[in-house]
Amino acid sequence: MTFWALLLLILLLSALVAYLGDKVAKWAGKRHYRLFGLRPRQTATLIAVLTGVGIALFSYLGFLLVFREAREVILEAQAIRQERDQLKGEREALLRAKEALEAEASQALAQVNLLRQDRRELAQALERAEALRRRLETEAQALTAQVAELTRQRAALEAERLALSRLLRERSGELVRKAEELKVLEGHLRELQAMARQAEAEKARLLGERERLDRELAQARARLEEARRERQALFQEVEALRVGLSQARQDLRQAEERVRSLLVQAEVLQGERGQLSQSLVRLSQGLYLGEVRLGAEEGRAVLEKVAERRALLQGFRGVELLNAPQGPGLAVLEGAGYQEGRLLVRARFYPERRAFPAGEVLAARTFRLSTPARNQEALEGLGEAVRQRLLEAGFPPEYATFPSPEELARGLSLLQGRRGVVRVGVVAAKDLWTTERPLLSFQLLGGPPGPEVPLPSRQVP
Repeated sequence: MTFWALLLLILLLSALVAYLGDKVAKWAGKRHYRLFGLRPRQTATLIAVLTGVGIALFSYLGFLLVFREAREVILEAQAIRQERDQLKGEREALLRAKEALEAEASQALAQVNLLRQDRRELAQALERAEALRRRLETEAQALTAQVAELTRQRAALEAERLALSRLLRERSGELVRKAEELKVLEGHLRELQAMARQAEAEKARLLGERERLDRELAQARARLEEARRERQALFQEVEALRVGLSQARQDLRQAEERVRSLLVQAEVLQGERGQLSQSLVRLSQGLYLGEVRLGAEEGRAVLEKVAERRALLQGFRGVELLNAPQGPGLAVLEGAGYQEGRLLVRARFYPERRAFPAGEVLAARTFRLSTPARNQEALEGLGEAVRQRLLEAGFPPEYATFPSPEELARGLSLLQGRRGVVRVGVVAAKDLWTTERPLLSFQLLGGPPGPEVPLPSRQVP
């Protein structure tokens, strides 16, 4: 955890303690609580202080529980210091071992240089032997008369060549072994260098940890000094509380007088509560709580949940469902009484089915256009016929409300500017289901001639 993150956490914790302390103090002050015979103001201050202490304590405990590294550092500081000292001793031993290994590496490099010098000398000897062999071959071709002497010299040279070859193989094998030893020493040197880098990193980490522990020690000392100042302030507050004890006792006697007067008022309020209960019983009869659309296999559980939520919004403590229909369909919730703080609810159920297809004319009427008032009266009569048909088809009364003021205005706008006899119908704009609000509209229709329609036509002029 970085220093800035810890500083931000401390600032947020301080803000939380101040805010909650203020809220708790106001809450306790409004309720006039008294603890240990203190006045309400001193009691609120004491509750605020205890709340701040509790929040700080729980925050500190939560900090220790959440940040495992901090908990280990705080609780195991002595063990960490001992481990740090031990690591410093190990680091010094590793440094000494590093120096010894570096000396060994220097010796190994010197031996490698000597081996390389031997290899160069052997190469030069081989070159000289090769030159000697070529020169002897030339002399053998020129001096054919001295065959016996040359044969003897050849045998001697062959023996010398074999000795040189054997010496060369021995030197080559020794050189290979030295090269392998050099590789082993180089690998050992790399391991020592890696261990040295790790030791340097560990040293840096220990130094950083030491700095952090020093900062935490300084903070702890500051908190200790602050606690001492708070203790002195509390001692002074205790003296002030002792001085105000007599005043608190006098306030207590006055509070007892107020309690007796409040008891008298409570008796009066009890009588008013009985009257309010009777009023609630009357109001709960027929209280509309809305509709609930039930899917397949849905029933009591869904209705109780919706009724409970809407009854709580109305101010009741709960509901009791008198009946529970099973979906699919539409259930209309209504109040049926009031008992022991709970609202009795009854559900009117309308099964889900398609009542009318899209485009079907639910009602139609032929009349002669007149004044706007008479035209509106004719449209309202047509709407009454539509409502009766919707009720007969199984729609709830809450959905059989055609025409709305907007639909009535649209119907009158259709008739505006026309003359003579017209035929107006109410047409379903889509499939009408008993569990949905019907979407209807006024439309001009044509039709066969009748007592009010002189000519058959599909277009009404």
